[in-house]
Amino acid sequence: MSGQSLRIAIADDEVDMRDFLCKVLPRLGHEVVAVAADGEQLLAECLRAQPDVVITDLKMPRCDGLSAVATLWQTRRVPVIVISAFPQELADCPWAQSAMVTVLVKPIKKADLEPALAWAATARSSSSG
Repeated sequence: MSGQSLRIAIADDEVDMRDFLCKVLPRLGHEVVAVAADGEQLLAECLRAQPDVVITDLKMPRCDGLSAVATLWQTRRVPVIVISAFPQELADCPWAQSAMVTVLVKPIKKADLEPALAWAATARSSSSG
């Protein structure tokens, strides 16, 4: 576990993935402050909750993860953990190469989240200092 508790917003159109994250993240010492099923909901929830970190799927209805992060970063740059079964879709995305993004390939396990969250805590500290 990272030594720092993070406030996390999650977005995924798959109910099972949202449920998994809502169950596992608190067990790792973090707080889920927002849950969204698509990018539009994610943006609204991020405005409301002001999370420390965003965990988002790439492919979602109405507004995908790529578009949501690009819009979010116009006003607030937070570390982003992208979870996707299609990580190759990030190859042509300029912000995906940012030091503020890391990628986890689905299916993910609790053990995958721990180092990603430790990275997010470090990235968050670096960006705010």
